[in-house]
Amino acid sequence: MASSFLKNLSSEGLLILAFAIKKNQAYLLAHPELKVSLWQKIKFFRLYKKFQIGTPLAYITGHKEFFNLDFLVTKHTLIPRPDTECLVDEAFRHITNSISHIENENDKILLIDVGTGTGCIPITILHKLQKLQDYKITAIATDISKQALRVAKKNAKKHNVDIGFFSGNLLSPILQSCNLAIFKSIVVTANLPYLKEDWWKNEPSIQQEPKSALVSDGETGLYLYEKLLQQISGMKKILDIEYWIFLEIDPRQSSEIFRLVQKYLPMADIEIIKDLSGFDRVVKIELRGSIT
Repeated sequence: MASSFLKNLSSEGLLILAFAIKKNQAYLLAHPELKVSLWQKIKFFRLYKKFQIGTPLAYITGHKEFFNLDFLVTKHTLIPRPDTECLVDEAFRHITNSISHIENENDKILLIDVGTGTGCIPITILHKLQKLQDYKITAIATDISKQALRVAKKNAKKHNVDIGFFSGNLLSPILQSCNLAIFKSIVVTANLPYLKEDWWKNEPSIQQEPKSALVSDGETGLYLYEKLLQQISGMKKILDIEYWIFLEIDPRQSSEIFRLVQKYLPMADIEIIKDLSGFDRVVKIELRGSIT
């Protein structure tokens, strides 16, 4: 007979219970007769109380699935979310197409993920690329949060991908430490804080996540993207190679981000990609010629 305790749990409750008793949800579903001890119930109710008052499930269990991969998360990292899958898909599609057109074995592609958080963007891209034979790509990632970088490094190790991690603001540590001249092209991905203060205040569901990973300075929420575009403009003047840039935005920022790209990268081709819900989500920027 099924345990009445398990039988009455919601799907979130089952996940929390599985975490509390160190089993997975599939095990619980396969063993409905499972008896839960008093101490396990106490631990469960303590964790479930956190969930009821708004703590995200991912912060309770310390895990979040993204592209069918399990990522470690902490209170210092943004929780990976489905919106970002659009960015990963676009960047992966471009990289695989570029790899298929490489003629010189010395041609190299550099992937830079800016503000990497859990590392879910570059890790997922590299994990998907592992299915290809002999792919030539170097990956590096930056974050201003050293706590987030520690989580990203654990996730990279967990998924067996090679990424160089740098602590610092946007591209600054890479510009100071890396020889970029050896690469044929550079792919930049970024899911930086882009919410305006009032948007954040009106979204209770995200207020348990680190505000610094969500909210940007300025009236438009695009302060950090403007700084990043300025850096890329400077890179292009010094290193005139091919750049592809993929930025996640809020759908309400399409017109403003378009204006900023035209301001700092006037010769770039710009495309706004919609997510599966039909909302503007990713800015795709192709920069081949001179920016002036």
